[in-house]
Amino acid sequence: MKGGDVTGHVLGWVLVVLGAGVAAGNLVRMALVRGWARFEAGAEVVMGAGMAVMAAPPTAAFYGTYGVWWAAAFGLLCLGGVALSVRHATRQGLRQLHHGAHLVIGSAAMVLMTLAMPGSGSEPMLALAGSSGHGHGHGAMAGMGGMGAHGGAQATAVSGSAEAWRATFWVLAAYFLVHMALVVRARRRDGAAGASAVEGEARTARHRRAPRHPTVLSAPNVRLAGHVGMGGSMATMLLMMTA
Repeated sequence: MKGGDVTGHVLGWVLVVLGAGVAAGNLVRMALVRGWARFEAGAEVVMGAGMAVMAAPPTAAFYGTYGVWWAAAFGLLCLGGVALSVRHATRQGLRQLHHGAHLVIGSAAMVLMTLAMPGSGSEPMLALAGSSGHGHGHGAMAGMGGMGAHGGAQATAVSGSAEAWRATFWVLAAYFLVHMALVVRARRRDGAAGASAVEGEARTARHRRAPRHPTVLSAPNVRLAGHVGMGGSMATMLLMMTA
């Protein structure tokens, strides 16, 4: 096995662990929250499980073979995210459109990655020419050399489309990396504000029982872990597909 193959297998299993961890953590979160927050947690369970199956070397081809069904499931989650955003916007104003936006982007990214996965003996529906994960593009392009002007124009169109999709994958990877940084920053800010509030309350009520600090398995902590794990998995897989 070549060095690049070893690295790919190791990264694949790392993504399996992250995806499975995200799915397990959001199962816990589903028990802690209600309403649309529970829907969001359930959606991330599906995406985490899908990422684990997609990234595992023994099941990657199986995933690609049934990619249409996976893509349909993620498409439904995307529609749910749109409904979530519209619901918040109609109730609380357009500034609340960001609620559900991350779910929409994450589900759409899963759809694109699913379509870019080859199946057992089948080409990917979304070919990323020149990528290591879907390296059928070079052979197909070479075979078009003798097809004349029409074949050359078609090859150019295919190559241009593939480059556009690769750029889309890069943009999505950058989005998930930035989102990870923002959610960690927001959680640290909220944690600092909560600690200050608890300290102030303790000073004004010394004779009362001190309030408890949030547990590790609180809904905000589980949500943070899920977003960081899924964001890292998404960014890594997107970049691997375009390498």
